Parts: sequence; C-alpha cells; structure tokens
Amino acid sequence: MVVETHLRVRYSETDRMGIVYHGNYIVWFEIGRTEYCRAAGMPYRTMEDAGVLILVTSVACTFRRSARYDDAMTVRARMTELSARGCAFGYEILGSDGTLYADGETRHVFADAAGRPRRAPEEFLRPLEDFRFRESPETPGIGIDAPGVDTDTQTTGGSR
Repeated sequence: MVVETHLRVRYSETDRMGIVYHGNYIVWFEIGRTEYCRAAGMPYRTMEDAGVLILVTSVACTFRRSARYDDAMTVRARMTELSARGCAFGYEILGSDGTLYADGETRHVFADAAGRPRRAPEEFLRPLEDFRFRESPETPGIGIDAPGVDTDTQTTGGSR
C-alpha cells in the first residue's frame, strides 16, 4: 500500500535562492512514514506509549529536481520490509504534475524506551503487515493532506 501525503513548500523550508533546503526532504520522508503508520492503524504515538520506538539506522535520498517555495508536493511512502526486529520504507517526492523531485529510503530498528533493540510485539506487526499487502489493482493508495494545505491544487495520485 502506498500512502500519499500532500503538502506545500513553506518559505521556512527554502534557502536564500527560494529552493528547498536538502535536509527538508528527509523531514518530508518522516511525515510520509508517520502518516503511513497512522493509516495502517498503528500511529507512532501508540507504539511509543507501549514502549516500542522506531529508530532510524540509515537514510538515502536521491535529488532529481529542485522544489521551490509554494510548490504543491506529494510524499509517497510505502513499507518495503518488515520483521520483528525492524522495517524499511521507500519514498517518492512528486510535484503537482507527477514529476519526480526526489526518492529514497529509510531503514529502522525497533527499540525499547532506553534505545536498546527489541522485537516488536505481534499486535504491532500484524496491522502493519496486513496494510502493507492490502494493495491490489482495485485498491488505490490513500491520500492525506498535511495541515494548512490548499487541497484544490493538490494531486490525488494513487497506488503504485
């Protein structure tokens, strides 16, 4: 399943030239990942309140085009791996016309509140796994608008 989150580039996310600062793409990955987990029925807060943290162990991002202030963007997130020890996500950042601006991945390990690796409980893994494979040709991706986004100018996208 692919979850799409729609956002608009804020002025604070750009550099002096009006181009999105590269570190913000990683922030957008995190927004997509958080919304993916929420859509799967396993919000980060639920996991954290139960003592399960998702620590980032690696990030990769390939920049393909420069986004600019006020551009309408879509963050596509999908879970690419899941085990009792950790998970991985893949991302695409798209412009309103579907042009690919960046893509990448993050890898994660499950940990306890002290930051020590731990196995995620089955009651957390089951909904994530079910949601991950829910996609079919008849099931479009889920679209979510970030707060303060003018949805009239956003793409609706779909599953991949």
